[in-house]
Amino acid sequence: MQRVLELSMEIDLLPFSAFLWREGIAHRITEEGGRQVLWLENPASAAQVEQFYADWQAGLLQLGEVKIQWWKRHALMSGPLADWKRMPGTLLFLVACLVVAFITRLGNDYQTVAWFSFLNFDIAGEYIRFVPLSYSLSHGEYWRLLTPIFLHFGILHLAFNMLWLLEFGRRLELYHGSLFIALLIIVTGLVSNIAQYQFGGSVALFGGFSGVIYGLMGFLWIREKEQPGLYGVPSGIYMFMLIWLVIGFTGVLGAIGFGQMANTAHAGGLLSGAACGWLYNRFRGEKQNVVKDA
Repeated sequence: MQRVLELSMEIDLLPFSAFLWREGIAHRITEEGGRQVLWLENPASAAQVEQFYADWQAGLLQLGEVKIQWWKRHALMSGPLADWKRMPGTLLFLVACLVVAFITRLGNDYQTVAWFSFLNFDIAGEYIRFVPLSYSLSHGEYWRLLTPIFLHFGILHLAFNMLWLLEFGRRLELYHGSLFIALLIIVTGLVSNIAQYQFGGSVALFGGFSGVIYGLMGFLWIREKEQPGLYGVPSGIYMFMLIWLVIGFTGVLGAIGFGQMANTAHAGGLLSGAACGWLYNRFRGEKQNVVKDA
């Protein structure tokens, strides 16, 4: 989605938004820093919307009466689930995680866990035997480089990651589109998994979407460093996630019952997402023109 108008909270955009919907112009309105921001799904309509707004403010455009019930159905519904029809990519990955959680019984069915793990393995009595990655890749099992992101070992592990996926994924998908979010998830997922395998010490069995979550956060963070408020992520979220990452490396979380964490995957995801954000800023992140009104 493209940011088009940034306006004072004193301006009642209810009739203007209803008019845009009648014209078939898909949009949403958010509040950021005490101001209203209007976003367009189709950037090609930006000039037309700017002209509509200018004409309305000049008294040249009569918008007519608006029913508040109609307004509530179409505008200012900017919560995590309000735009679900326009975030199929995010929901696809969320559903995939839920399906894998179900068939693996949240990581308790080792036979099915082995289908998705980075290293294939089998259980012999009280021992677990891992298959070398080179062997699996030579037999065409390339999916193992990515599929650990779908594994979760406990309901809290799953719930925590899915909530963050909705929070970060929807912001990115509504702005950049479904293909973009899918590619970003794949890239950060691959990097976080490989980082955990190469540098994560003795942890051979790992999984979870948290490496990707940190990747999405890294992208959002770097993009908003150049264009503050672009996605509307509260700054406190970045600080919380970074503190959580640091605490994870101390081992405190494992000691108090959170289990062994794939901290290297988190760091790998964060760095890869930040790198993608930096590259986007350099090559495709030119600042969009935004009409501002007092």
